[in-house]
Amino acid sequence: MIHKQVINHRQIAWLIGSVLITGALFSQPKTLAQIAKNDAWFAFILPTFYAILVALVFARLSRAYPGKNLFEIIFLAGGRWIGGFVNALVLFYLWLLLVADIKGVSLFLQVMLLPRTPLEIILLVFVLMLVYYGRTSTEVAARVNEMYFPVFFLITIMLYFTLSNEYAVERLEPVLESNIAAVGLGNLLPSGVFGSIFLFGAFLHAISHPRLLYSAMKHGAIIAGFSLTLLMVVQLGVMGYLITSRLTFPVYALVQQIHITDFLDRVEVIVFSIWFPAFTIKAVVTYIAFLVGVGSFAGQQHYAASNGPCGLFIVVSSLLSFPNTDDVLRFFSYGIPAITLIFQLPLLAFLFAAALLRERGSGRDSHSAHTREYRRCQIWAWINKLALGVCLVSIVGGALLENQYRVAGLISGVAYFLSFLVALVSSYLEMQAVNHLKHKQSQGNDTASADH
Repeated sequence: MIHKQVINHRQIAWLIGSVLITGALFSQPKTLAQIAKNDAWFAFILPTFYAILVALVFARLSRAYPGKNLFEIIFLAGGRWIGGFVNALVLFYLWLLLVADIKGVSLFLQVMLLPRTPLEIILLVFVLMLVYYGRTSTEVAARVNEMYFPVFFLITIMLYFTLSNEYAVERLEPVLESNIAAVGLGNLLPSGVFGSIFLFGAFLHAISHPRLLYSAMKHGAIIAGFSLTLLMVVQLGVMGYLITSRLTFPVYALVQQIHITDFLDRVEVIVFSIWFPAFTIKAVVTYIAFLVGVGSFAGQQHYAASNGPCGLFIVVSSLLSFPNTDDVLRFFSYGIPAITLIFQLPLLAFLFAAALLRERGSGRDSHSAHTREYRRCQIWAWINKLALGVCLVSIVGGALLENQYRVAGLISGVAYFLSFLVALVSSYLEMQAVNHLKHKQSQGNDTASADH
């Protein structure tokens, strides 16, 4: 078993939000604008549902296999040979994510900021930083993320206000003019990036309460879905879908449009100084998950033992992969979604079945349905489900009625955005209620132990 780590619910939610947002920040806007045009901002509801599905499966695994990470669970469920083969596939998937992220950020830095610096030097320095973090644990990355993510999220929210002088809502109209197939395809592509939530299976042993794990992961997925929806609304409202679809890094070009008086003209440098550490945390978490997989596969008690060789392997493989930026963007837009659907869905079904078989005959969670805290959890959970359901109904209804009633698309768009906001708030309140319920149960168990 990998050595014990502890990550609280807030850290998990913020880590997931950071990983998913930064993964889609530079790779998705261009492709979504090409496919869904004005309706590209509707492209994150189905990926959010997919991330919630992964969270549900992981919560069941955490309950059925307490104290085990995903790699150890696969070995227990599949045996030595089948489990080893599946774990090798998981490691290959994590390696693909890691190499694409590292090569992508290195190419971005060279093109936008360091044109005279050799790509090898940028890549080597970045991987050396990953190796440094590989000597620590996920707890360190989670604490660093706690410093950057709130500012990162706030900057994303503030983009609308800082670009209000450049914004024109007419660039979003007509809303839901694209056919439902284009909107559906637009939702399919980001599922690959949202599927990277799968890497958090390497840290299932870090939180012991399955219900809280599910609530935290769900909240993180909704944070990412809402933030990216808002970002696409701003992107399309400022630059339109034509310009967005033709730029290699449309989000960077968007931030360059911010002008706050005459003496603060290069705001993109300030914004990038926050966005880059958040992206770095994504690469760090992926790298540590890769190390955990290698450590579990090799039967090591501490994954840092393979840190040096893995870092060298990542450097060499990154140098040899993805010759240019377009290759990286195409991989994230089309390759990762295909890999996610072909590889993750059957594996999730297998793991869910294994968890059900493992739980057969065992008791369920001990919380009482008659407590006020449990009822509060259920209320916020149902509000969250209803809000996410309204998002789906808004898209389908608006797409069907827009041709007959022009105002139907606009009403559906407003309902979609407000429902997503309600889902964000309710998921946070549900997570907090579950956390309070957990502490209440712990106090009750301690009192019962003292009485005996």
